[in-house]
Amino acid sequence: MKAVTFDFWNTLIDADTAGIRDRRLTAKLGLLAEAGFDIDGDVVSGAMRHASQQFDRSWRGNRYYGAQHAVDDIVEHLGIDASPELRAGLLATITDPDPAHDPHPTPHIGDALEGLRSAGVRIGIICDVGLAPSTTLRRFLAGHGLLGYFDHWSFSDEVGTFKPDPVIFDHALAGLGGIDPAAAAHVGDLRRTDIAGAQGFGMTAVRYTGIFDDPGSGADGSDAIEGDVVVADHADLLAALGIG
Repeated sequence: MKAVTFDFWNTLIDADTAGIRDRRLTAKLGLLAEAGFDIDGDVVSGAMRHASQQFDRSWRGNRYYGAQHAVDDIVEHLGIDASPELRAGLLATITDPDPAHDPHPTPHIGDALEGLRSAGVRIGIICDVGLAPSTTLRRFLAGHGLLGYFDHWSFSDEVGTFKPDPVIFDHALAGLGGIDPAAAAHVGDLRRTDIAGAQGFGMTAVRYTGIFDDPGSGADGSDAIEGDVVVADHADLLAALGIG
């Protein structure tokens, strides 16, 4: 095994989806109130949910939908005449959240990364970004002392495509030194993107269930996709891959 790549959310970093959503809502309500808009929290929450649904449709269709798109949709959904200053503030709630609330790493990921580096294995990231861009995700890793472990990054907003597209997997292994897929593994939580994408590219697919045990979907057949290896704790990763 010459290289191991990692998904980001719920693999390297605990997504804390509910917490992030609540903090974004609180921040947006404060900004709207400061701008003179007295809008019920449920209405703003509905606008955010609308933007989230737009992102999900775009993601599944392999189309980029970022934070600016979300802000534009939220403002339109609310039907308000938002100033450039208000739009910038709303954007910052996604791209520049309070560092005091940065999400936490998944258990034992630091030890696993240290073990891979000590074994001479190249380490990369293959990440489908959500609304928060790769610049924000790098900040999260740096804040926890993890960014320096990675030799290369393949974030979807920089590569221009999402998993399971083989282009993003090829980008990762090329950036790690032209690694043969047969000598590489990808670790991630989602069956449709991480597991199917890695297997389709010829990599060993590791499904990580420690934060989110993805059931998959019968609608797209992802419930029938399974990893070559399944681990619930990053402490078991190296042994499961025969490293060390």
